[in-house]
Amino acid sequence: MTRPSSSDSSRPLVLVVDDDPDLRMLANMDLGDGFDVIQAADGRECIDKATAHQPDVILLDMMMPGMQGSEVLTALSSDPTTRDIPVIFLSALATTEDRIRGLEHGAVDYITKPHEPEELVARVGAVARTKARRENVTTRTAPASTSPLPDRADFEERLAQEISRSERSSAPLSILIVDIDRLDRVNDQLGREAGDRILAEVAEALKVTLRTADILYRYGGDEFAVILPDTELATAYLAAERCRHAMAEVKVAGDSTESSVGVAQFTSGRVAEEVIARAEIALFRAKESGGNRTWRADDPRRHGLSPLSLSAELTEREWDVLVNLSHRRTEQEIARRLGISRGTVRSHKARIRRKLHVSPDIRLSDFVQSNFKDLANRFPDEAAHRRRDQAARTSGADPSA
Repeated sequence: MTRPSSSDSSRPLVLVVDDDPDLRMLANMDLGDGFDVIQAADGRECIDKATAHQPDVILLDMMMPGMQGSEVLTALSSDPTTRDIPVIFLSALATTEDRIRGLEHGAVDYITKPHEPEELVARVGAVARTKARRENVTTRTAPASTSPLPDRADFEERLAQEISRSERSSAPLSILIVDIDRLDRVNDQLGREAGDRILAEVAEALKVTLRTADILYRYGGDEFAVILPDTELATAYLAAERCRHAMAEVKVAGDSTESSVGVAQFTSGRVAEEVIARAEIALFRAKESGGNRTWRADDPRRHGLSPLSLSAELTEREWDVLVNLSHRRTEQEIARRLGISRGTVRSHKARIRRKLHVSPDIRLSDFVQSNFKDLANRFPDEAAHRRRDQAARTSGADPSA
């Protein structure tokens, strides 16, 4: 990379592209303390300077004479030397449709004019840091053609880190969980080598489709996971659809590879396990609805999914709480029987509501009684506990003794 002679190699280099010299200067002043800034007045100059200087971030005006911002981004993306440079659109167009249109073109973020200086610095800084972390990981590993993808444990660890960053900066964060539909059938009919080849080709297709800032993981046997920093749910959905269409280019005995994707966004106060659970439920709903589709965690459609089907997502402890709820036990009783606090019981109940899609206006115990009528038969020990409690109450003894 050829940086301007006046720049500090320890600071991110930002290319500001705008046909208005006053706005270029304003952005330069706002970014001056923590970044090195170079400028371009139009699309052609942007492409030339991006090629020559390889900036860490490009701040690109969408509406310019000659080449529009979207055309510039297309040109940058088609050149191997510039396609990995993250681009943030800067535009006076402020509607949701404008933002989505800009992000669909491949930008990593979108800032409206007139910008707030603090927001500009925060967003550009976040993108630059993500790019730097990605490059550090790349330099520590073997080339992509020989290095396996990081695994599920790496994914969970990194997601926890990105959640902490999101909490500090209020930047959005989303994840994808991608499943290749019916890969087991391919293994059975064509052999495991064919299945492994498909997985490798799908991984390459995903790498090419995802942004530089996005991080791809091998999540399970036929599943991948993606962390999308600085990405809201609507944008993550579009990214998932691009991934799904790219995977369809991988052929299996002449047919396109079909896949299902679950999308979820981190919301403040949640932990990594909860975000993952929401994405897994969305993936489950996509597959239960026929597969070959993307499903957002906030999609209200049910498509005939039963509570029993959804209960596959419950943990062992959540099942314990569910069983106790089927007997209409209070939080205090459940806490005593399971040896946990009442606050923990409430947390488990909240997760059960979310995983089973129980409306807040419905009593959870009523829902469980209506939809899980055979729990006592399925868990005979619970029935024994219940009889013991009834006997203890009759005699006045302490049932926990």
